[in-house]
Amino acid sequence: MDILFLNWKDLRNPDVGGAEIIVYELAKRLVADGHRVTWFCRSFVGAREHDIYDGIEIIRRGNKITVYWEAYRYYQSLMNKPDMIIDCINTICWQTPLYIPKSNRVMLVNQLAKEVFFYELPFPLSYIAYVLERIEYLTYRDTKVFCYAPSTKKDLETFGIPEKNTSVFPLGVDHNRYKSGKKSKDPFFLFVARLTSMKRPDLCVEAMRVVVKKYSKAKLAIVGYGPMENKLEGMIQKYGLEKNVYLVNKNTLYFDKDPKDVKVRLMQQAWALLLPSVKEGWGMVVTEAAACSTPSIVTSVTGLIDAVEHNKTGIVVDYDISADGFANQILSLISDRALSTTLGKNAMRRSKSFNWDKSYQIFSSLLFGYETH
Repeated sequence: MDILFLNWKDLRNPDVGGAEIIVYELAKRLVADGHRVTWFCRSFVGAREHDIYDGIEIIRRGNKITVYWEAYRYYQSLMNKPDMIIDCINTICWQTPLYIPKSNRVMLVNQLAKEVFFYELPFPLSYIAYVLERIEYLTYRDTKVFCYAPSTKKDLETFGIPEKNTSVFPLGVDHNRYKSGKKSKDPFFLFVARLTSMKRPDLCVEAMRVVVKKYSKAKLAIVGYGPMENKLEGMIQKYGLEKNVYLVNKNTLYFDKDPKDVKVRLMQQAWALLLPSVKEGWGMVVTEAAACSTPSIVTSVTGLIDAVEHNKTGIVVDYDISADGFANQILSLISDRALSTTLGKNAMRRSKSFNWDKSYQIFSSLLFGYETH
């Protein structure tokens, strides 16, 4: 079968995230099963228009906005149309229902944006985007939909996507890369994500102001990059946290399986992962950390409420928690080391149920319409 993925970034984009890792893991297995796979995405500085890795053909055209028009032009230019188009949604929809037959397309939803707009865009643009997002899903009401979090499925229903049209499949984790290691002697916490407002890394820094007053040796590593980097560095200096909070350049080389991988090593050492996001598709770093026997402290939002089992594999806090309240949750794991260890062990055990081969088996059964055994 000839399969075309429409996803706004590819794995070599400097802004690569969890959505791209998911597409890659599925696409390379489709190739291994004998399918021809093309991945259409936007370009970036220094990128080639055509690329290939692990048998996946990459086509890069357009920028963050024009890529959607370029996708339409690319599809129309094909003499032999793909048998299946996988329309991967992350904020802006490709609108494939307007030009691709129903039988030849499915929608793969990472997450809806909704309240994210109020963190990432100024008023009134945030309100306009909030309203328009609901409208752009109108064309997808007869489309088969895949997502990987039950809470996202419920979110889609609020946009008029019938419950019967949406199927959930699990994600995986690379257990050869993510595994248990030695924990830090002193309290050590970790934030791993793009440094954007909707991920709320600033809440973690604010919380550390409270934590270090009681545990002066407590540390937080912020692993990532993005528009908030300068603001976070300013906060660290303003609060005198230079010895307790530091930024780490994110390891974006996903293909690098070197055991010295900084991100993995920090996950192994951490007492907990901190992720107070506004919204997630799942929160892959939560499951990656879990495979390293590290629990997570997350907010009660779409995606994360599925990735973390409260008081079993981590702690789920209120969405609008204050910095003091978030600090108290961090302090609870420092003061009760047995609790932190138990949560970490439970998280690691749960992570064993996530693997990419299983994820692909269920995904492909949904895509091609056959039963799994």
